[in-house]
Amino acid sequence: MSMARSSSVNFESVEQICFQLLSQGENPSFNLVYAELGNKGSSEVVQRYIDQWRRETGAAFFRQRSIPGMPDELVSAADTFMANVWSLSLQQADRVLASQRQELEAEREAVHVRLQAAHDRIQQLEAASSDALQTIAGLEQAVQSRDGTIAELRGQIQETQRQRDALESRVKQLEDAAEGREQKFVAESERLTRLLQNDRDRYTAALKEEQERSAGEREALLKQIEQARQDKVAEMLALRQQVSNREEREARQREQTEEARAALREAVSKARQIETSLAAAEGRIERLQAQLKIASDAAHGKESAVAAAEARARAVEELRLVETARAQRAEALVAEMQAELAARRKQSA
Repeated sequence: MSMARSSSVNFESVEQICFQLLSQGENPSFNLVYAELGNKGSSEVVQRYIDQWRRETGAAFFRQRSIPGMPDELVSAADTFMANVWSLSLQQADRVLASQRQELEAEREAVHVRLQAAHDRIQQLEAASSDALQTIAGLEQAVQSRDGTIAELRGQIQETQRQRDALESRVKQLEDAAEGREQKFVAESERLTRLLQNDRDRYTAALKEEQERSAGEREALLKQIEQARQDKVAEMLALRQQVSNREEREARQREQTEEARAALREAVSKARQIETSLAAAEGRIERLQAQLKIASDAAHGKESAVAAAEARARAVEELRLVETARAQRAEALVAEMQAELAARRKQSA
């Protein structure tokens, strides 16, 4: 049976529990009383209240042992009974007290061990706290330094932002100006392209016309050169035939005078000179043809039409002069040889 337990331990509650246990025939030991208290309160205080109850209960009992009208034998028997009860109670209390003392001593030792461990832990915590305080101080200093650096960086960032804004504005202005110049450049480029195309078309037409005219002139000039060559070859063949005929006649007239043979040798020498002159003329003709080809290539190489025409005109004129001079020299030599041959024939006759 249990009773209502109060949240605080006092003598009245311990006294009530002790009387209740005693009325139930139980010895009010510390364990029973402490269990009825709900294991609340200090064990030393509870034990002190139990001892106080025993002392007060014994004193009250002996004060009430003299009851008026009670026989002395009953009083003596009651004293003996109560003495035995009290002795047993004290013995039980001593045993309980010894047990409780052992428990308290063990608990005290355990508490001492826990206190020592707590003290060691406190020292460790104090050392760790000191280290932590030093670390915190260092961190606070680092934070202050970092805050200063952050403030400085923020100022730099703001300055950089202002510079970037200014640069972006300048870049925008330059882009706008560049776009305007690009548009002007595109328009001017298109205009120049049209002008260049018109000039190219005119030059192409003029060049084509000049090439066609030059081709005709070159073909006519080549025909003239070929005709002159054929004429000179025919003259040479005729001259050689004349020389051959003269040699034949000279062979038939071996008995003629030495002057006739000398005249014949001289005529042959002159004929060879004519051949040499003709070879030189042919070399000159080849050089003139090369010059004519250079002039034609120059006309094809985008030189001006006027310069190409003048070069061709000069080449044609020079070729004409050379051919004329060569023809005159050949005609003079032939006339001279014919005159000499006629004179020889007259002398021979």
